[in-house]
Amino acid sequence: MGKLVFCMTIMGVFSALQAAAATCPGTVVFQDTFTAANANLNVAPNGATSVSVAGGNATVTLANPNIGRGLIYFTDQYGDASVCTTFNTLATDKFEDQDGGVIFWAKDYTSYYAFFASPAKGSFAVLQMVPGSTSWATAIPWTASNAVQKVAGAANSVRVQTKGTQAMLFINDQQVGTLTGTPPAGGGLVGFDALSSDTSASTLIFTGFTVAIQ
Repeated sequence: MGKLVFCMTIMGVFSALQAAAATCPGTVVFQDTFTAANANLNVAPNGATSVSVAGGNATVTLANPNIGRGLIYFTDQYGDASVCTTFNTLATDKFEDQDGGVIFWAKDYTSYYAFFASPAKGSFAVLQMVPGSTSWATAIPWTASNAVQKVAGAANSVRVQTKGTQAMLFINDQQVGTLTGTPPAGGGLVGFDALSSDTSASTLIFTGFTVAIQ
């Protein structure tokens, strides 16, 4: 299931990608610019969720309240790395508690961590999909942070920087917390995730996804 990506210097083809990824420090080893669907990302409709990828956007539509859609790249497994994405809600949606973020330390869809930011509430959390369970456990509870852009339709960048069992959490390039967790043996898969409001349908738009190493 892919290869472990070790911390090394990668030259040449990645230099242009690195320049384009200002909020993901290090040498870029993977980047999805959402110009077309990635073959290793399952964007097929799933229940009341759908995903469209075009024109630099991955648009996740959650047709019901209180549902989510995680999207994992089944490609390389990463050890120490920065995992970054930027998302916004629609300014025309009800500005409630739609949440977007990155998936890290994933084994598959039954075992992963997700770092979320909530623009409407100005808060963040880390949730864990526990192996053998179909529900979330709370690794870090929802916590208020001034780093979150609390404006309908505004973009928020989220980044997880992992090192061993530690994960540093950043929103809009400001560190907001640190998590001690359990990475998968041999490195973890990565991706992005969207949660709808508790009371209404939601749409989240992701504008790029990057993995970088130092």
